[in-house]
Parts: sequence; C-alpha cells; structure tokens
Amino acid sequence: MKAFFVFCLGFLFLFETRAQKPMLLHGVVVETNQKGFIEPIQGAVIHWKGSNYSTGTDSNGAFKIAIDPQYSYLIVQALGFKNDTIFVSGNNYLKVLMVSKRNFEEAIITYERKSSEVSFIDPWKTTIMNEKELFKAACCNLSESFETNPSVDVAYSDALTGSKQIQMLGLAGQYTQMSLEQMPGIRGIASNFGLNYIPGTWVNSIQVSKGMGSVVNGFESVSGQINVELHKPISKDKIYWNAYAGQGGRYETNLVLAQQPTKMFSHALFLHTSATVNRMDQNRDSYLDNPIGTQTNILYRIFLDPKNGLVFHASIQYVKDEKMGGMMDFKPGLHDTTHTAMFGTQINAERLSGMMKLGYVFPKKKYRSIGIQAYASNQSFDNFFGNNLYNANQQSLYANLIYQDIIGNTNHKLRTGLSHQSDIIDEKLFNKQAYHFNRNEQVSGAFAEYAYSYLALFTAVAGARIDYHNYFGWMFVPRLHLRYAPSVNTVFRAVAGKGWRTANLISENMSSLTSNRTWVFTNAFLPNTAYGFAPEEAWNFGVNLTHEFKINLHKGNIGIDYYHTLFEKQIVVDRDAKTNSVYFYNLNGSSYSRSLQVQMEYQPIRRFDVRFAYRWYEVKTQYQAALLDVPMIATHRWFVNFAYATKSKWSFDATANWIGAKRLPQTLDNPSSLQLAARSNAYVLVNAQISKNLKKKWDVYAGCENILNFQQPRAILDGANPFGNYFDASLTWGPVFGRMFYGGFRFKL
Repeated sequence: MKAFFVFCLGFLFLFETRAQKPMLLHGVVVETNQKGFIEPIQGAVIHWKGSNYSTGTDSNGAFKIAIDPQYSYLIVQALGFKNDTIFVSGNNYLKVLMVSKRNFEEAIITYERKSSEVSFIDPWKTTIMNEKELFKAACCNLSESFETNPSVDVAYSDALTGSKQIQMLGLAGQYTQMSLEQMPGIRGIASNFGLNYIPGTWVNSIQVSKGMGSVVNGFESVSGQINVELHKPISKDKIYWNAYAGQGGRYETNLVLAQQPTKMFSHALFLHTSATVNRMDQNRDSYLDNPIGTQTNILYRIFLDPKNGLVFHASIQYVKDEKMGGMMDFKPGLHDTTHTAMFGTQINAERLSGMMKLGYVFPKKKYRSIGIQAYASNQSFDNFFGNNLYNANQQSLYANLIYQDIIGNTNHKLRTGLSHQSDIIDEKLFNKQAYHFNRNEQVSGAFAEYAYSYLALFTAVAGARIDYHNYFGWMFVPRLHLRYAPSVNTVFRAVAGKGWRTANLISENMSSLTSNRTWVFTNAFLPNTAYGFAPEEAWNFGVNLTHEFKINLHKGNIGIDYYHTLFEKQIVVDRDAKTNSVYFYNLNGSSYSRSLQVQMEYQPIRRFDVRFAYRWYEVKTQYQAALLDVPMIATHRWFVNFAYATKSKWSFDATANWIGAKRLPQTLDNPSSLQLAARSNAYVLVNAQISKNLKKKWDVYAGCENILNFQQPRAILDGANPFGNYFDASLTWGPVFGRMFYGGFRFKL
C-alpha cells in the first residue's frame, strides 16, 4: 500500500514539473435576484473570443481560465442571461454581473435541471439527487428515498420490525458513512433505525458517493458516503404542507413553516407526525406484516448571514418513535419474559440532537476560510423481541475545525484541521443469558488534504488523517482521488484509501433478535474494548468512467464503475455455523467485495427520461466452514426507471428492479420440514406513481408499490412455535407486504 501512494505522489510530481504553469484569470459570475440579493450563477460558460477552449463556473459561480496574450476579450454566456463580452487587461480578479434576458425583447432559452446529476468537475464521483428525484416516489422517510437510485440497495432487515437497511458496493449499511450536512448524524446504535428519523419532505438533496470519501469528513467511510442536505429556511417556501395515506394503514403529515424576517436572519420549523394503525396480515402467517405505532418528529433551524463573510447555522431535533409488532393478537400488556404463547416486539426509541456551523470567508481573499462544525445527540432504545430484550443509550459529541487556503495560486488548495468524536454507549442484552456492555470512546484527530488542478484537465486530491483512539491507540488513514477529463464530455476517476470503524454488534445485527438464535461472542469481554474486539479496517480501490453523448440532438450519459473493497480486520457475523446460533469472531482469512455497475441515462424525446443499470457483486468472507458468499446479497441486479412529464404538468414515473438469487444462511440443522433452500428465488419489484401540479401551489399524487404483488414465501420460519428452537424471522430476502396503493398531496406557498 505504501508503494502505491509513493508511486502516485511521484506521478503528481512528474506531472507538475512537466506541465507548464499558465497564468490564470480568476473570477466569479453572479446575478441580482428578485429580492435584490447577489447570487452566484452555476454552469456559466467562459471562453476567450477567437479561442475554442472554454471553462465553466462551479456552484459558487467561480471560474478560472488560462491567460493567453493573443486574446483580450472574454465572452461569458449563461442560459437565461444576455451574453457579456469583457475587455481584459492584466490578470485581476473579475466579477461579472449578468443581466437576465427577461429585460429584453428576445427569446429566452430555458434549461430543465435533471432530477439526478453527476458532476463532471468534482474529483470524486457524486450523484446528486434533488427534490425532483425524491418526488418520483412516496419517499416518506430517508430509507425510502433510494428507490430510483441504482447505486443504493434498500431491503427489510427482518419480517417483524419494518426496519430497512441500505447496502452499497454489496456491503451492509454500517460500512457506508451516513452524514447530515457533512456531519456524522446517523451512526452508532441509531444506524439501524436512523433512516426513519429524516422525513423525505425535509430533504433538499442527497449526495451519493461510492468508495472512500474526503478525510475532512472523518475516518469511517469504507464503501461510500451518503450526505443529506435539509431545506434551508431561505430556500424553502414559507408554508409547505404534505400529507400521505397508504393502503397498509399508514398515515403521515409534514408541515414546514419558514420565515426571513430580515436580510440577515431566517428560520424554519419542521413538524412531522406519522402513524400505522391497521393490523395487516396479507401473507396470512398470523403475524403483522408491518408494525403499528407512531412517530413524532420536530426540527427547528436558524440561519444568520450578516453579509460580512460570517455565516452561522444551528438546529435542534427531537424524535419519539414507538412501534409494536409480532402476532396479530399481541397486546403490549401481555408481554413478560416467561410468556410462552403470544409473541410480540416493541421498539421504543427517543432521540434529541443538535448541530451548529460557524464559518468565516475572508472578504478580500475568497479562497481562504475557516469553519467550525459541531453535532451532539442522545439516543435511547427500550426494545424487546419475544423474550430477547435490548436496552441501550448513546451520548455522542462531534466537533470539526476546518481551515481552507491556497498555496501560491488556486491550482494548489489545502484543507486542514482538527476533529474530535466522543461516544458513550451503554447496552443491556438478555438473550438466554444477560450481557451488559458499556464503553467510552474518545477519538481525537488531525487531517490535511491537498488538491492540485491543471486547468479543467486533471485534478488530484491527496489526503491523510491520524487519529488517537483511547482504546486502540493511533490510527492512520491515507486517501487519494484522481480525475482526468480528456474532453468536456468524458471524465475518468480513480480512488484508493483506507477506512476504519468500531462495530456496534448488537444494534447492527438487531434483526437476529427476531429469532431464537443464541448469541455467542467468542472474544473475552476485556475492559476498554468494544465487546472484546479491535476495530474493523478496510482498503477500497475504485475506478469509474462517465461519458456524455448526444443522439438526435438529445443528450444522454453512460457510467461504468468498478470497486474492490478488501478487509484487513473484520468482525465476522456467522449464522452458518449452527442454525440456532449467531457467532461473532475475528476474521481469519479473506474478506472482500467486488462491485461492477453499468448505468445509462437518455432522453429519447423531450420530457421523457430513461435510466437503466446493471450491477454485479461478488462479496465473500472466510467463515469457520469455508470462504462463502455473504448471505442476503444478490449477485446480479437489473434496474430501469421511466419518467415522463407533460406540458400540462402531469408526471408519470415507473421503476422496475430485477433482484437475483441470494445465498441464505444454512438451515440443515433443522427438521426437514423447517429447512430452506440454499438460495432464494429471483424476483421483480415494480413501483409506479402519477402526480399532477395544480396552479403551481398544489401537487396531488397517487401510486402503487410492488405492483406485481410479490411476497416472500415463509418469511417467518416455524411461526407456529415462536418460543421454540427453530423460530426465525430474520431470514428476509424479499418483500413481506404485497401490493400497496397510496396517495397524497403537497401544498406550497
């Protein structure tokens, strides 16, 4: 690994010494909005008059272009604005104020922003899903926001609790860093249910990145990073009201109230309440298909921008989530640890969290900034699953100090800083015997990230961080991202790096509590450790190609990704050693994931978008028996999405997923009547939705999930004997609930 990074640094040095360093002209392109505020223009095109070379502005409206003595006039173009030609003398910083074409008697060319886009400029490949993409499905919470994204798989973890888990690159969700506005908001014991704590209507955009992320954002990313950006008060409608009702007896409403009393201050109140009230048993196995219960969710945000370079954001959130499942006739009052007839489950979760961002951009040197991020949370659980009890509490504190500057010129950028992560976790588990785990983890670290860019052709980002863990000592994380664009329509990227994390064995494997398996921890419960185990460590290497094309004047793009994840240390979760047990032990051998994805998007006719993808996974781990496929991972997957919008504001969306066979944990120890096949069946999921915009303020929508009504047969093993040795509701590889119709509306003002 060291030789690889030495080679890469040598390559950068060679590229730097051989490439000429042209003088650069820097600038920013802006407009004046209807409220009189200056806003940047993203995607403006800048080129020298008489030259074929051009560049574009980023999300901040900034650009840079090489100075050529033979050219003196700079042309700036942006859709919806009058072209501007500027005489340039010297290499001063330019600020270009564009004038909207609405002020002229000319035709206005409009650009329809895609619902999901991949940046050609960023050194790491990031798919940005905006609000338009999220509206293609019911999207009641974050776990249901990825139905139209082929890079993220979402599946039920078991047949009783209704919780969903994500997968990226064929790896479970705990290896994906889930961040909330670039801070680690969903982690630790909340990782299994935390996706339910962010309502979809609160989300402004989701950024999905495969492979290692930036060292600035932490050390935990292994398979990728999903960052969620919530609506800002200044960008949200003053009133936003959403209501939803589903055939399964699920009801939900969201209300967002936003205000901007002054030019410098804005705030918003987000309210959410949902309930599942109907006891449904579509597959007639005498168990609830989905748990019943309620959730209350409140978020308050404030933004302060005095226009002097200083920006302050803060928010506070409270969540109360109560769910009950199990047998159709189960009532909470019937539960006790000696009951042997009526099986039930309860999830009682409470969460209080707050975040803060304080940043300063130097007015005369826009490339220089300093910022502080902070996030604090308290998460508690009071759960039972039959006779398995799990109570837990986690108090977390995160702080990050980031300084950004340039070295000489903007070809060389530097980000560096300090961070601290504190986690105090107390867990109590009763599973045929009592366990009590508690730990106090303190991780302090420093990081630095250097970015080199040569025009729009080449970018390299080399970063490293070193952290001190109070249990495990010093941990080093190097990461490298490379980007090469031989043309404006083609981008190659490569990534290599390392990540590590502390496993939360109980919360991350809570689905196994919906069975009568005995939990076996093979390591001694040493003090100052996490269940007696060392942290998990893995390397990730990836390459991808993105190419934009045009057929019959209609644009499209194709992307090819390949990633390889290799674990150095891992805690193996083994459900194959014995049918009625789950073992936890250190990896002794190989564990890896290989992922290949091919994706194409095209618009054959105006307002009709087609998205197609194929994914191949090879995910293997060395178990006690042999090197086996990791269970519940399909080797082959196909995906297609159709979206069509009419001039009269009707929208039609349909998504189909073909999921191939998955290896199941062995059940050969069971009686023959309670044994399952070695692999699951392949199946198809089809979802569709129709929506209509009414007078710009109202949207009404109706849809159907699982149109083909596929349900996993025998979702619960030996359900007639819930307290027997063979009962297991954790072997869930497909939908438990069948076809489900839903409808709702959105109101904006």
